[in-house]
Amino acid sequence: MLEPAMFLGLGVVAVWAYVNYPRQRPRSLILAAVHVVVSFAAFALLPVLLSFVLPVLPTRASQPYVVLLLLTPALTYLLLSWVWLIGRILQELFRGPRGGHPVGTEH
Repeated sequence: MLEPAMFLGLGVVAVWAYVNYPRQRPRSLILAAVHVVVSFAAFALLPVLLSFVLPVLPTRASQPYVVLLLLTPALTYLLLSWVWLIGRILQELFRGPRGGHPVGTEH
């Protein structure tokens, strides 16, 4: 039950950040794709980071809190980067025609 609730909650946070912080959105499709790659890399490196951090903790009871503390921003960034990419693709698709020959009004 925790996993779907966490995905749904962090997905809502990602969409909220997309709507409320439009100046933070990537300016190009390439930059949006780079954010997706970086977010996947950060998420993939999270177990490596945890393998170094968890053994150093003073008590085992604090381990779930540290995992959630590191997992929450990484997963939120991962979801936000996909929202940025999808938003950028939709903006590119529905922006309208660019360039080409001007159309005259006379026939």
